[in-house]
Amino acid sequence: MNDNIKEKLKMKIAISQMKNEEEKAMNKKGKLVFKNIAIAAGLIISLTGVTFAGSKVIENIWKTPEKIEENTEKLTKESKIENITEEAAKEIAINKLQEVNFNSNIVSTDHYKEVDSNKIIYRFVTEDNYAISIDGQRGVFFEISNYNNNQDINTEITQEEAIEIANNYIKLFGINLEGYEIKSIYSNNKEGSGEGSGYKIDINYCKKYGDFYNPYEYVSIGVESKNKDFDHIRVGSIPFDNNETIITKDEAIQIALKEDEKIDTNKIVETKAEKMVVKMNADAYERINNKEEYYAAMQTPDYPTEKRNYYNMEERVRNAWVVVLTYEDNYNGDIVKRYTEGKYSYFVDCTTGEIIGGDAMDYTVSN
Repeated sequence: MNDNIKEKLKMKIAISQMKNEEEKAMNKKGKLVFKNIAIAAGLIISLTGVTFAGSKVIENIWKTPEKIEENTEKLTKESKIENITEEAAKEIAINKLQEVNFNSNIVSTDHYKEVDSNKIIYRFVTEDNYAISIDGQRGVFFEISNYNNNQDINTEITQEEAIEIANNYIKLFGINLEGYEIKSIYSNNKEGSGEGSGYKIDINYCKKYGDFYNPYEYVSIGVESKNKDFDHIRVGSIPFDNNETIITKDEAIQIALKEDEKIDTNKIVETKAEKMVVKMNADAYERINNKEEYYAAMQTPDYPTEKRNYYNMEERVRNAWVVVLTYEDNYNGDIVKRYTEGKYSYFVDCTTGEIIGGDAMDYTVSN
């Protein structure tokens, strides 16, 4: 009997037991009945890795993260297995350059692996000094950078000009902006205000779902004033699960408080929660399981990269409650400790109620 059949049988048995308990609950009263139902529900979770919400069966999404043994930018055997080959990436790069009538004569390469994952970014430099990057895991165009000197701080363009130029380049590169909106604009200018005209203007488009942006489905473009040319065009393409909200705000807070009991912290003096679109990460997992290393990496100057713990995570973008816990300030004037340990944000999945990540500060403010 293969594993799939075994799991299906377990599911059927568990659901059958759940139905039996529900029938008993209809005919009996008292705490014992509800205790039996809870046991049956727990059995289903343990056997099948699913959660029940009302009449719905919700599949858990969290998996124990796999630690990256070689947390380096060097290409490793493991990363090469998970990514397309250099030859395949080069072919994608050449096709994209030819598609937009750019010089496709590649004269050098500059590849690297992301430190915190096994993703390889294949980067190819062309004869006329453009660098085109390919996402090795997804096999798609990721970025093109202009290595020519296009910056002149004494020449400015308006935001309106920059947006028009940006839209023309986005169209040229065949990027579909349907469902996207401009989320932010930053103007580099002498005032340093980030508003108005500038000698370089960065425009960020994000795909919008109702009232929420997915910050991981984005198009970022920088426009230089000197030659009205682009500085970079970058495309993020991690889709949004757009999972439904079943867990309430109060339930999410209680889940985060329960999780926080696993670690020794100062007394909690304030809690708040906000629904946000987040990407799963291993931050909360690392903090719970390796607290000393976790905080040492943030609090020690020039902490060696090779000593940091990184995890290979599935790229999932989800609706989550970001629950921010603020701790009592008894750090005795230690600014570093207050900044790194004074708050913690838990990501509580809106559908499953699982802790799917976190951040060592108030994520609702910093993002």
